[in-house]
Amino acid sequence: MLLAYLGLAACLLFSSKLREYGPLIWTLSSGIIFTTLGCEWLYAIHEEYGYLALRNICFQVLSLILLLTYVKDESDLLLYAWTRVAGSAGANLINFLRLRKYCTWSLTWRFSWQQHLLPILVLFANSLVDLLYVSADVAQLGVMTSDYYVGLYSVASKVTALLKQLLGAVIVVTVPRLACLYGQKDGEFFQKLARQIADLDFAPAAGAALATLLADLVTCLACYFLAKKSARLLPSGKKLASSLLGCLYVYLVCQAALAKGLGPGAMVFWAALWAIPGYFVILYLLGNRVLLEFKRGSRRE
Repeated sequence: MLLAYLGLAACLLFSSKLREYGPLIWTLSSGIIFTTLGCEWLYAIHEEYGYLALRNICFQVLSLILLLTYVKDESDLLLYAWTRVAGSAGANLINFLRLRKYCTWSLTWRFSWQQHLLPILVLFANSLVDLLYVSADVAQLGVMTSDYYVGLYSVASKVTALLKQLLGAVIVVTVPRLACLYGQKDGEFFQKLARQIADLDFAPAAGAALATLLADLVTCLACYFLAKKSARLLPSGKKLASSLLGCLYVYLVCQAALAKGLGPGAMVFWAALWAIPGYFVILYLLGNRVLLEFKRGSRRE
């Protein structure tokens, strides 16, 4: 964390273009310290799926509400940056406060860095690749167009980020389990868990722009061809049809909300009020297997 901040300070010192955005960059980079304190890897180890999903959804929704409520024009740029930080900062503070559930913590200089350095670098490389993939669209848009269009795109992609946070929580806690089952040659449970994850992969199907949609499609196809030797992941026709019809319904509801000419907050509320229940009703009526299995599981609990 300290090295990251020193590197950032050096970049701002020697780059006049970046220095123009100094206050904005420092505001956004405040999330680094919260990520360090959050120790999300600990909760991934203990597979706290419900906690991670609920926490991410709550704080992302809070961040979106703050964005739509307080950010009005270009003069609110720093305020916009703080709304971006609020979601991750709040989630990681909750993580930090819950650490004593699993361990005690204190500063120490006595640790076996040789033993932990390689795994840490692997996790860091994975996070870096993920960050580059997620941020590439905004960076390219900034090079090709102006800050105005970057802002518009960032607001639109907030909604997609909500769903991707949910999917990310699922992947974080299930990949170690999949690796364990694969190593133990437990084919039946491995196939079942892999299919459940593949079913959830249709959740973030909006895509905030054509480039993002194409990037997600390429990634999805690459993952499918790499995984098809170990698991059968293709969805059934009924499941795919129900998801597509549900997405079409949500799209039509959002278009109707735009046509009403409401304010940003009222428009989001109106669209969510009609889109969310209607989407699940369509899945239920068309016999979507994921929804039905979730319903049966809830009843057993």
